[in-house]
Amino acid sequence: MRSLLYSILFYFSLTLVGQELIDVSGVWNGNSNFLKINYQVTAIIQQKGSQLEGYTISKAMNGKDSSKVVFTGVIDGNTVKLYPLRFEYKSGSACMANSILEFSETESQYALIGKWKGDLKLKTCPPAVGGSFKLYKERLPKAIASTEVVSNEPVRTLEPSDDIGNALISELKKRNYYALIIGINNYPDERIQELDNPINDAVSLSNVLVEGYSFEKENVMTLKNPSREDIINSLDELSMKVTDKDNLLIFYAGHGIWNEQLNQGYWLPSNASINSKSNWLSNSTIRDYVGGIRSKHTLLISDACFSGGILKERAVFENSRAILELYKLQSRKAMTSGTLKTVPDKSVFIEYLLKNLKSNTAPLLSADQLFRNFKIAVINNSPNGQVPQYGPISQAGDEGGDFIFLKRE
Repeated sequence: MRSLLYSILFYFSLTLVGQELIDVSGVWNGNSNFLKINYQVTAIIQQKGSQLEGYTISKAMNGKDSSKVVFTGVIDGNTVKLYPLRFEYKSGSACMANSILEFSETESQYALIGKWKGDLKLKTCPPAVGGSFKLYKERLPKAIASTEVVSNEPVRTLEPSDDIGNALISELKKRNYYALIIGINNYPDERIQELDNPINDAVSLSNVLVEGYSFEKENVMTLKNPSREDIINSLDELSMKVTDKDNLLIFYAGHGIWNEQLNQGYWLPSNASINSKSNWLSNSTIRDYVGGIRSKHTLLISDACFSGGILKERAVFENSRAILELYKLQSRKAMTSGTLKTVPDKSVFIEYLLKNLKSNTAPLLSADQLFRNFKIAVINNSPNGQVPQYGPISQAGDEGGDFIFLKRE
């Protein structure tokens, strides 16, 4: 079957000689449906001439089905044809199907819209099974979309001649920056030690973001001593507000705890009891919200004991890519004050985080660069040798991008 498929693709490539090809490479987001079930879909497409390869990640909105499918494909004029090869993973009744999509464009975005349909040769979806397929990719300003950035160093200063950086700044000014800032000092359960600094740290960070960066005051929620319900309600509110063009920062300062039996980390809201997990907030729940809120970039900053447990990787990236390239791809990153160990109430981590945000003069600053600016200072000045961490959040939709701080003018 696969040899026949490649013969078909080769035939299409011959018929396209001399034609100007559309460019469909990159990250596409959208939806698909089957009967009354809607699916959230992300497609990663790599293009070599008229030939395509990549994968799709599909998640049913009812939470029952999900899959990652590797595909090959071909461009025929303005038509994009995708042919599945194999599952990387599958849950529920997900199936592989052929897709025929038409390419179109507006001033703000590109679109691939069409149908998917089963094929007996694929042995997963019968021919009668099918549905609609809609994918979109935002269209960046021409200076951004058409220029390759080859430097491995992040953009730190912008000159009038820096068309790429200035175009990106102009684009980011159109986007909303949201923040959920949580600080917990007080715990009614006498067996949980009260803290002195988290609320002050939370308020200080809120002020820095509003005064120094493109976070409007009405888009910053600051929670002082919230219950588990308060935190969940705030996350639910953000899930309704935040769009796939917006950016989200979540900060937590308070107690954290690690459960060896369940191999799971937790935040302790103000109404937590040491004897019952009913009001604890697990890393898995936080991860689900971070993955489900459809932002362009989400950065989670956690200043709590055992906060490193939410990370997929616990190593700092050694080769930072240019700001533009980091912006293009969706990100779900976490910055934590330590690994799987306790951290002190008086936080060296938040001290140097705030110091670097305040002293930064660059119009554009990636979270990765921010972290590298103060990581060593935290290690050298912490009383217990804490090592802060930065990396992607596991299974939350990270695609290799990064959160970009936009400095206020």
